[in-house]
Amino acid sequence: MNRIAIKIDNNNQWFATVLVKKGNHTAPVKFKIDTGCNAVILSHSTLESLGYSAKSEDLEKLPSVTGKQVSGDKQIFKDLGEIALYRNTTTHICNGNAICHATHETNDLMGTEVFKQFTNVAFNLKEKYMELQ
Repeated sequence: MNRIAIKIDNNNQWFATVLVKKGNHTAPVKFKIDTGCNAVILSHSTLESLGYSAKSEDLEKLPSVTGKQVSGDKQIFKDLGEIALYRNTTTHICNGNAICHATHETNDLMGTEVFKQFTNVAFNLKEKYMELQ
């Protein structure tokens, strides 16, 4: 069982900070929890904190993935491959595929790419944590 602290902002958006590992690089990432998103999306600034270039000419070399926003608008993302999420430096949460927007900066989003790997996902908003089992 993984219990991860969440923060709720003034707009009632939920956030969780976990460690992201890609290759030999690890960085703390503040993810917006988005249960309507079916991916893990990393921002360009997170890519750079993980030691990767977010320059358009470098992102262009990555495989493209088409996604749809809730509005129905199609967006082009870049496939970053597998990442690992950790609660702390030793507690592994899961692995998953990550993408980033092809052309502009976005939020870091934690979607169902993570949640589908668990039998039970619960959010305790009073005590401010999510539990992944």
